[in-house]
This record gives sequence, C-alpha cells and structure tokens, in this order.
Amino acid sequence: MNEQPIRILAIPGSLRRDSYNTMLLEAARQLAPPPVEVDVFDGAGQIPLFNQDSEGDLTPSPVLELRTRIRTSDAILIASPEYNGSITGVLKNLIDWASRPYGQSAFAGKAVSVIGASPSRSGALRSQQTTIGVLTSAEATVVGGPHPVKRVFRLVDSEGRIGDAGTLSMLRGVLAELSSAVGPDV
Repeated sequence: MNEQPIRILAIPGSLRRDSYNTMLLEAARQLAPPPVEVDVFDGAGQIPLFNQDSEGDLTPSPVLELRTRIRTSDAILIASPEYNGSITGVLKNLIDWASRPYGQSAFAGKAVSVIGASPSRSGALRSQQTTIGVLTSAEATVVGGPHPVKRVFRLVDSEGRIGDAGTLSMLRGVLAELSSAVGPDV
C-alpha cells in the first residue's frame, strides 16, 4: 500500500549560518520516517520587513513563496532561539507576512509544532511560549509543546549534528504528533 506523504515545512527562526535551531530541523529531516518528508525552509533571509503598504499586488515574491510553501505543506515545524527573552525578529516577521492579508492567513487551521534550542538553561522556553501565542493569533492549530532544548552546545558533535539521544527522541515524538494531527486524509 502506497501511503501519501506527509509534508512538513520546517522553519528556522534564525539566520545564523551555524544555527543550533537549523541543526535541530536538519536532524528532524533526517529522522523523518516514511511517509513523513521534512523540507527545511532556507529563504528567511530573503523576506523583507513586514510593511502593510507592500501587500496585494506589491507583495514581494519571497513572501508569496513562503505563503505557498506553508499552504501546500501538511504541517509546520518551527525551531527558534530566544532573543532577549522573546521571539526572534526573523520569526515574527515571517509569521506576520504569512498571516496576511487579514482573513487569509496561510497558517489558518495548519498543524504547527514549536521547538527551540538555546545555550541557556531555559532552552528558549519563553520564545516558544510567545511564538505559540502569535501562531494562535495567526489561526494555526498548535500541536504539543513547548519543547525546550537546553544547553544545546553540549549536544552538537564536531560535524555540527545533534547526536543527543534524548533530543532525537523528542524530535521523533514531535514528528509523530504532527503526523497524527494531520490525520488519515493526507
């Protein structure tokens, strides 16, 4: 029996080349069991700052691509650090653009999980809590979480991969939660 793939768009909340959160998303991509497919979004740096004057016919093409990729995905996995105790500007900007124009949020009814890694003892917990609130306002269906990954620098090997068994187990659980939330209609 051929199962239809479950397409998860993974969105990092950081632009940093060696981002721990992008490493988490890459680990999730590698762990994804068939029929789950994880696609890591790499266009965050191309998204301009949100400006309502640029909506409609003036919407920048990278924003249109972001909205399309969210809408055509079955679920979303966000991994983000914490900046000054809150959501990163990069992630907030992506959510703002994707939730517009008013009443046409690309996140509407979309299953979304939020994870976060930080070198701190909090594991980006406050960022995740804030992100969950913002996603709820953007009409997303938040699944599980938050999932803080604390002291992440201790979990990365010399190749820049997450190798910690507990973190990998958490990622498998998040992928299973998202897959279950999508349901059998996929």
